[in-house]
Amino acid sequence: MGKMIVAGGGMCGMAAAMMLADDGHEVVVVERDPEPPPPDLEDAFSGWDRRSVAQFGQAHFLLARGTQILKHRVPAAYRLLTEHGGFRLNLVEFLLSSQPGAAPDPDDERFELVTGRRSTLEWAMATAAHRHPGVTVQRGDAIAGLTTGDPKSDGVPHVTGVRLQSGREIPSDIVIDATGRRSATPDWIADIGGKAPFEEAEDSGFAYYGRYFRSKDGSVPPMIGPALAPYGTFSVLTLPADNGTWSVSLYGLSDDKELRRFRDPDVHERVVRACPLHAHWLDGEPISDMISMAGVVDRHRRFVVDGTPCATGLLTVGDASSCTNPSLGRGISLGLMHVELLRREIAEHADDPVELALAYDDATESELRPYHDATTTLDRRRVAEMRALLAGDERDPDPAAQLGNLLAAASTLDPTCARAYGEIFHLFALPSAVFERPGMLEHVLSISDRVSTDPLPGPDRRQLLELVS
Repeated sequence: MGKMIVAGGGMCGMAAAMMLADDGHEVVVVERDPEPPPPDLEDAFSGWDRRSVAQFGQAHFLLARGTQILKHRVPAAYRLLTEHGGFRLNLVEFLLSSQPGAAPDPDDERFELVTGRRSTLEWAMATAAHRHPGVTVQRGDAIAGLTTGDPKSDGVPHVTGVRLQSGREIPSDIVIDATGRRSATPDWIADIGGKAPFEEAEDSGFAYYGRYFRSKDGSVPPMIGPALAPYGTFSVLTLPADNGTWSVSLYGLSDDKELRRFRDPDVHERVVRACPLHAHWLDGEPISDMISMAGVVDRHRRFVVDGTPCATGLLTVGDASSCTNPSLGRGISLGLMHVELLRREIAEHADDPVELALAYDDATESELRPYHDATTTLDRRRVAEMRALLAGDERDPDPAAQLGNLLAAASTLDPTCARAYGEIFHLFALPSAVFERPGMLEHVLSISDRVSTDPLPGPDRRQLLELVS
């Protein structure tokens, strides 16, 4: 078994470290932030310095696909999350509960999620990693670059470890970059003479404004409207979290100047109060300041170019490889899916660095890339819709969007649609795969006359501008 270095001690980094240690590898996690997880959850929320995690204070959600990976692959972190107030929800069982005659299926268990604030999720993962056999966590010294040795392929640098800012070097068989959205992997590769990775990147176009609340009795508000709700030129995002906490966020186009007033707590409250299906999410005590975030990039990198690795002995995972905007709550789950894939390819190809780089790239493109592309497609569709509304244009209905909206609406009335929607929402299947199933499209269309896809009740653009003025 080999020695692994994981750069970055966030969700994906710690998950990768524990999974690889379970396979017998010796793993060192190098985390630039100096503070270990505090013993108390509330200290983690209010005082844990995690400046290397750009979205640490923002709203977060762990989908059922990510929960299943935690439960079966990182059980210590899963237990900490469940034992310390993680919020449980089974979306499909929730949808079936309002459908007369609908019966649960044993397979519906996979739709259960356990989620929490990002600070709680990070606390559970980091605490578990610090206790995990075979994992060593080194904090407070960032990686300055890579060390190299004899190439395994002509013209391709081979990574043999990392060089820290303190000057110390740590040798390894494989370096795994899990440093997130701010990953410097392209710079590290350039410094050792490797070719630049392929990169596609675009600003998602959104700006987010939100804060956290807590109830007095440990409950969370009931879900009357959808968690992610479009209201014309803005959207509302309401996410339950751990220990009677939840987040309420508004977002719009980052260049919609009038909506930048969402960062004002009074304006934020007025707008949410004007949305009847979501106003009750304000009925709690605010426990954070307003937090805003813009410049959120949808990005995909590929480290095999023209059939040749940019470097061997170096792999990227999670947001360091691909990242998307957070409104769909997919980031952590996609990252954990990537960690599972990473573990599998290392188990199969660790003895051949060139084959490992090629196989990992191929698996990432074929198994994970489609979910990234599906997410960015939804981003572009929503941005186009917002811009058309601002311009007063009439847009031709997007057939794929109409079908998705129809399935979401039908999920409240029909068990087959509920499970299909749950599969897509929780990343168990792509929309294309679901609708290609024999009879699925016809079934959804057959109940279209029973569902409504009308806009949600809430302020129009004129009323919105009055609320923010």
